[in-house]
Amino acid sequence: MGEKLSAVEAELYDRQIRLWGIESQEKLRAADVLLIGVRALGAEIAKNILLSGINSLTILDDRTVTEEEQPRNFLLSKTSVGKKIAEEVLLKAQMLNPLVKISADTDCPPSKDVSYFKKFTIIVATGIKPDLLLKIDKICRSEKIKLIFGDAFGMFGYSVSDFGKHTYYEDQIKLIGKKRKHDGSDKTSVKVKGEINYPELNKVIILPNTKQSADSIKKSKRRNELFYAMLALMEFKNKHGRIPNIETKKDDIESLEEIKKEIFELYQVDDSKSKITKEIFEVIFGEVIPVCAALGGVIAQEVIKAVSNKEVPINNVFLFDPITYDGKEETVGV
Repeated sequence: MGEKLSAVEAELYDRQIRLWGIESQEKLRAADVLLIGVRALGAEIAKNILLSGINSLTILDDRTVTEEEQPRNFLLSKTSVGKKIAEEVLLKAQMLNPLVKISADTDCPPSKDVSYFKKFTIIVATGIKPDLLLKIDKICRSEKIKLIFGDAFGMFGYSVSDFGKHTYYEDQIKLIGKKRKHDGSDKTSVKVKGEINYPELNKVIILPNTKQSADSIKKSKRRNELFYAMLALMEFKNKHGRIPNIETKKDDIESLEEIKKEIFELYQVDDSKSKITKEIFEVIFGEVIPVCAALGGVIAQEVIKAVSNKEVPINNVFLFDPITYDGKEETVGV
């Protein structure tokens, strides 16, 4: 149940209370959020959920700030280079919303045990390997914690959600009586309840050599092929322990092409008819700030929906098209 808002909070969040209601704002006020990874994408997510008025934000990231990364992350300063990124973002993050409790954790994410994750309402993960993601998802499902994961690679980005058995409410316009009027008095807004049962992530993220069946995903004849590009990038991280690097671009694209063939074989996709060509892999290098901003806004909005139970969330994959620059929603593993 959400906590009651103070007079200061009610004034600060007045505009969004008008948008999604006092009950939803109180649920946000009670939410404790864990953000794993606070590079350029993580910084955008942090900004948006801090402004929404959550109770607390814990930033888990053991990496240090590099000279290349510092200009791309608006929560960092020039003096941050060489220091722990989770601690360096705290000052500017706190300035975004002084009412939210913010803390940094510089431990390595894989070192955390079950008890660590149990205290959060929702976990937002970026930049972690798929095996750790699936481990965290098992914990989240057993403890009824919501989870959303996302990454940005150059012009391409995606998010995957597991909100378990999620109930939501949306406002719909309903006509009153049989006669239509033109002054608006014949309409009213009603709250309609809905429910989505999210599949666990090991039924959504099925990679080569995992010895899992992909039959449930192969059933869809109209799957957006960017989903397979997402899987290729996940498998690249599993295989190489890193993201594609512009300094090794030629070799990395060749590796992605080989991984793509393995994924197409697993999912029985006809490579000769595929739209996933080298053109896609040419634009997945580096951190493109506008893409991080757009994807960070989408992920933060899903966090707000998940916590507040207000409006219909994405079920369950979001793909940012690197060619057309628009977003695509996919339902996978259901």
